[in-house]
Amino acid sequence: MARDGERTLPQARTALLEHGRRTELAVVLLHGLTNNPAQFAQFGPLLFARGANVFVPRMPMHGDRDRLSKRIGALTAEALLASADEAVDVAGGLGERVAVLGISMGGLLAAHVAQFRAVAGAVLIAPDFALLNLPYPISRLVESIGLLLPNAFLWWDPRLRSSEPPITAYPWFSTHALMRSLRIGDRVYAAARRSAPRAERIVTIVNRGDPAVNNAVTKRVSDWWSGWKPDSVAFVELSGLPRVHDIIDPLQPFARPDIVYPELFRALEVRT
Repeated sequence: MARDGERTLPQARTALLEHGRRTELAVVLLHGLTNNPAQFAQFGPLLFARGANVFVPRMPMHGDRDRLSKRIGALTAEALLASADEAVDVAGGLGERVAVLGISMGGLLAAHVAQFRAVAGAVLIAPDFALLNLPYPISRLVESIGLLLPNAFLWWDPRLRSSEPPITAYPWFSTHALMRSLRIGDRVYAAARRSAPRAERIVTIVNRGDPAVNNAVTKRVSDWWSGWKPDSVAFVELSGLPRVHDIIDPLQPFARPDIVYPELFRALEVRT
């Protein structure tokens, strides 16, 4: 929280919802690339109301008041992993059991935690192991080429460009930041084939109509995990959702929290 400053958008500050005591379950919520803790502004309090302490860290170089900030161009996989590991350490003091839930880039961080940290649970939402509907080797090639080319800032939605939507995420992304974040998924992809994940339980949730990631590659990772821990790994493909990637933020157009949130509560094993 001390790292938040004048340049940080108030809604984007690191958030802690705590009951004044160590609870049975503490949950870390990890936001997506160019987003911030406001992505969980509705889900976090609902989780808190179900008895969990909830910690929502702001990832480095995210959440600036200037929504066209270019600082994120210097973001590295190492900085993201250090923040996620630190958040898990913090959560260890907030709950008897720790679970991590993340979306997109945050989903890759949750996958990394699942593979390498001894947590009670990990919930991955739309992790971007492979971009678009590209096969994994092609996505890795795009990743490599993207890092060789000069950094560029591209609009998430060229139709909106710099207009002010209700959400607080940056309307554009750094190509280098995106490609570096994919390296987190590469590390998990390689490790999941060779060794068992350390998380006690892993649930992966995807939108069948997600246009931004390749769900088949994500399922491959889930299947590898299931081979190590067949009774502790689940893959959930949601249908009936629009073709969107961010299925968490209720301010997103066509959001369906009535479908998504109950699945997340079940994945975290809290009451729906």
